[in-house]
Amino acid sequence: MIQTLYDILSAGWGVMLLRGAAMTVFISLCGICLGMIIGIVGAAAKLGANRLVRALVGLYTLVVRSVPELLIIYLLFFGTVEPAANLADWLEWDDLMSAVFPMLVGILAIALISGSYSVEVFRGAFKAINPGQIEAARAIGMDRRQCLRRITLPQLFWYALPGANNVWQTALKDTALISLVGLVELMRAAVLGAAATRAPLALYLMAGILYFLIGACSQGLFVWAERHFGRGMRGTGQ
Repeated sequence: MIQTLYDILSAGWGVMLLRGAAMTVFISLCGICLGMIIGIVGAAAKLGANRLVRALVGLYTLVVRSVPELLIIYLLFFGTVEPAANLADWLEWDDLMSAVFPMLVGILAIALISGSYSVEVFRGAFKAINPGQIEAARAIGMDRRQCLRRITLPQLFWYALPGANNVWQTALKDTALISLVGLVELMRAAVLGAAATRAPLALYLMAGILYFLIGACSQGLFVWAERHFGRGMRGTGQ
């Protein structure tokens, strides 16, 4: 096993796996940020918009959460590949298309998937905020913008952190599915390395270790964020 690992690393596949891990983190971060925006907007719509908007948001969350993630990725990829290729031909961006298109599909897929779960995460966070605090803030002269900045948003993100952690960990693992549309992220790098070196066990173990390290570091960051931003806020929504 040691000789196999040495051969893998000397052939450059260790660097390839690290590049794939960096792409995995990049896709996850971009996708989750867009997904959080979708979640906040969707949660606000479900709590305060008219009945039609609430129904549309509910339909979005129901459909996306009911359909397998891989199918969503395939629908996005095969539904946009032809118009994207035509646009690239017209702009003479063929090389850019082959390099960037799978990445954009991956980010959009992660955003749509994580957004459907984030809607409920932020809806629950909104409802956890004690409305009496908003009334008290308005009573002492705060306008709506000040209430949002000083009362609502700090508590909203703190209450949403545990759920957001779960959404992030799921999004991180969903990036492995994007390898099927050609994006060289961590899983795709492991597959290519396994085929080239004929040492699949070693490559997949290395990929698993990298996934574990990314997930463990992420978990630590979320725990720190809960403690740091939750100072003086525990029990405020009760």
